[in-house]
Amino acid sequence: MNYLAIDTSGDYLSVVLKIGEKTHEYFSFLAGVKQSEKLMVAIEEAFSALDAKPSDIDVFAAVTGPGSFTGIRIGVATIKGFADALNKKVLGVTVFDALSYTEVEGKILTVVNANHGNFYVAGFADGKESFAPKFVCAAEFEELLKEYSPIAYEEIPNVDVKVVSVIDGLKKAVEKNLEKASGDTDSVKPFYLRLSQAEEGRK
Repeated sequence: MNYLAIDTSGDYLSVVLKIGEKTHEYFSFLAGVKQSEKLMVAIEEAFSALDAKPSDIDVFAAVTGPGSFTGIRIGVATIKGFADALNKKVLGVTVFDALSYTEVEGKILTVVNANHGNFYVAGFADGKESFAPKFVCAAEFEELLKEYSPIAYEEIPNVDVKVVSVIDGLKKAVEKNLEKASGDTDSVKPFYLRLSQAEEGRK
C-alpha cells in the first residue's frame, strides 16, 4: 500500500513516502524555520525522488501529537487537504505509537518533553500499552522512572533516556496501522494532553 507519512509534532520535520518497494525518507531539525515553510518543499522533493504523484498514494498519514500545537495542526491539515482533494484515506498515529514500535521488549516509558519540568508520557510493557498517555509533573515522572525505562526522540536534561529514530518510529507506526486508515478525514484530529498557552491564558 502506498503512503505518505509526515511528523510535524516537534522541532523537526519528518517525511516518509513509500511507493511500491521504494521508500524516500526526509528528516531535518528545523532550527527556527517554520514547519509550513519546509513541509510542502519536502513533500514535493519526495514525490520527485520516486517519480510519483499524490494520486499514487493510498493513505495519507500524520502524527497527531502530543507536541507543538501549531506543528500538529499543520500536519493534520496537510494530510486532510490531500485526502479530500484526491478522495483517499487518512491515518493518524500518536508520538507514543511511533516511539513504542521502536522498542517492544520490557517496560518502556515513551516520553515527550513538555518543558518546565513537565512531560507527556505513556507506558508500555512488552509492546502493549500499560497506561494511557498523560501529562505529568517532575515528581510523578521520577516515580515512573523507578519502574519504566524511558525512550524519546531527543536527549532530556538530567534523564538517562534512550534516544531512538524519529523516521524509524514513524514508518513502523504507520505500517503497523495501515488497515486502520479511514475514508473519513474527520477521523484524524490533533491529539492534545493539555491546553495551549493561549488557551490557558483565557481560562
